[in-house]
Amino acid sequence: MGLVTIGMNHKTAALDIREKLSVDKDESHQILKKLYSMPVIDEVFLLSTCNRTELYCEIDDMQYVNNISKWLLKQKGLSIEDFEDNIYSFSDSSVVRHALNVASGLDSMVIGEPQILGQFKNAFNEANNAGTIGKNLDRLFQYAFSTAKEVRTDTKIGANSLSIANVAVSLTDQFYDDLSEKNALLVGAGETIYIAAKNLRKKNIKNIFIANRTLENAEMIAKEVSGKALSLKEIPEQLKYSDIIISAVSGNIPLIGKGAIETSLKHRKHKPIYIVDLGVPRNIESEVKDLPDIFLYTLDNMQDLIKKNYKTRKEAAIDAQHIINTKVEEYMKWRKSQSAFSIIKLYREDCEDIRKDCLEKSLNQLKLGKDPIDVIDQLSVNLTSKLSHKPTLALNKAGQTNNRKLINLVCDIFLINKKK
Repeated sequence: MGLVTIGMNHKTAALDIREKLSVDKDESHQILKKLYSMPVIDEVFLLSTCNRTELYCEIDDMQYVNNISKWLLKQKGLSIEDFEDNIYSFSDSSVVRHALNVASGLDSMVIGEPQILGQFKNAFNEANNAGTIGKNLDRLFQYAFSTAKEVRTDTKIGANSLSIANVAVSLTDQFYDDLSEKNALLVGAGETIYIAAKNLRKKNIKNIFIANRTLENAEMIAKEVSGKALSLKEIPEQLKYSDIIISAVSGNIPLIGKGAIETSLKHRKHKPIYIVDLGVPRNIESEVKDLPDIFLYTLDNMQDLIKKNYKTRKEAAIDAQHIINTKVEEYMKWRKSQSAFSIIKLYREDCEDIRKDCLEKSLNQLKLGKDPIDVIDQLSVNLTSKLSHKPTLALNKAGQTNNRKLINLVCDIFLINKKK
């Protein structure tokens, strides 16, 4: 049995590579089921966000790690030969450390960003619903969730909040001194768009338009920020009036093409548009960046921009590692104890059988009118004899072969003081 993580993230792969391995919710369920059906895999969990796609597995044989990597890539039409430099894998305690770092936001593009914990919990619920979580991964992720909470409570990792959505909105200051006469088009209705909308409203922006596939979801956010909800088909017309565009939706094809932006620019008469594409795969055609008066940022562009204000968080990350070190040790101790659990259970069952057998014989003696004191005395003798029988046999065998290691082991197990 072994614990393993296989994945690709923003540290090992650029956006155009990461998006090829990105997995949506429906596909995630299918992949979990297929992996769980494999004899070598006992438990499996899949996390796929804009910055990472990772598998966490409990497997019978660590030799199969490379096979699992190949299988995952093959599901996406990719080959290990082309992407082996982008894939990483961890085992045992390194998996625990990695999971705790990810959940705590310490492995994120923005150190300490809180969204990853919610994404982690959602992925955990999906795997739970798929029936692919067992006691080992369940325990691991409970540790991850509680550790993330402790890190956020006991350190300054959350100081000067810098989630991707926060950064996307803060960058508007580089283009516009005043947002009171500006319009923003936000595409999507997830947490990132919600945060961006709230921050834009705090900056007193004139209008916020929320476009989404499901209009009801867009309306929920629009209502909170005094904005207006749009359907996706209304985007081309709205582009003409949009000074700021922030997009964060999942999908296989871009929602906004170069042609649509070109048309809007003709109407805008050279007024610039600040665009942030937070989608994986990307929501906006990359060629848009070549157009005049367009300032297009993607997740990769933002890596350099979010390094400001990191001093406090980096110091907090050091403090957080002390917490994580303790939690990793605790989990690994629990995990090691599980390897002896089945033996302990068998031993206790054996002792229980002996107890019942001795008790039955004693009760029969009492029914025959035997003296209770004699019966109890004999019961204690029988229990002592039967419970010590197997350890005595093991010690005798060890003594005959002068197996000091086994003798010492038996003494340790039964807490026998050899100096008496």
